[in-house]
Amino acid sequence: MAKNGTTADLSESSSDVDEGFRTVLERGRSVADHLPDAVAEARSALDAAQGQLDLLSDRGVIAAVGYCAGITTGLFLAGAPRAILAISVVPLAVTVRSALTRGVRLSRLVN
Repeated sequence: MAKNGTTADLSESSSDVDEGFRTVLERGRSVADHLPDAVAEARSALDAAQGQLDLLSDRGVIAAVGYCAGITTGLFLAGAPRAILAISVVPLAVTVRSALTRGVRLSRLVN
């Protein structure tokens, strides 16, 4: 039965699988090592965006909400992947939060 070389093929493929798992594990650890830095940079970017929104007038914030809502809606209707939609909701949430903390009524945002 072992004359056709199937035993050697199985051992080679299992070593390839083991090597693949090791590579994925090493790269996963590398990503995990850089994750705190990425989170800190994202946090600082959101703080900077919030600072820019604070400088806008009420009409500017309403325009920013409309722009972000339009982009998110367009991506949704175009069938964008869920990850991209989730990322596009972040600026929308930041602008809506800024508008609501200023006291802009929801009716002004919708109309």
